[in-house]
Amino acid sequence: MQPERGDVVRSTDPFKLGDERQRPWLIVNSDSHPFDDEQFIAVAVSTKKYDDSLALDSEVWDTGGVPRESFVSPWAVHSPRIEDLVAWQGRVTTGFVDRVVDVLRDYLT
Repeated sequence: MQPERGDVVRSTDPFKLGDERQRPWLIVNSDSHPFDDEQFIAVAVSTKKYDDSLALDSEVWDTGGVPRESFVSPWAVHSPRIEDLVAWQGRVTTGFVDRVVDVLRDYLT
């Protein structure tokens, strides 16, 4: 599996404890990211809705999806390595990824 910007992948979650340590993540880095074939910038996908969550509605999916109503949490950033990835779940539209990155950028500037 070689994820690209817009892919939703499952990986270990550094914020969870116990046996259920997987979480879906949306890859948001571009190919200009250093080591873009080994490590990624990703934001969390969650079934919990918060005020600033972005809904993963059916129209934002190019292919694949998630089994339950889910939301992207742009403030929950992770940098998974290729060996941490467990499965590919699908790909969302470029426009949706751009929107997520814009919100993340607002948090950082």
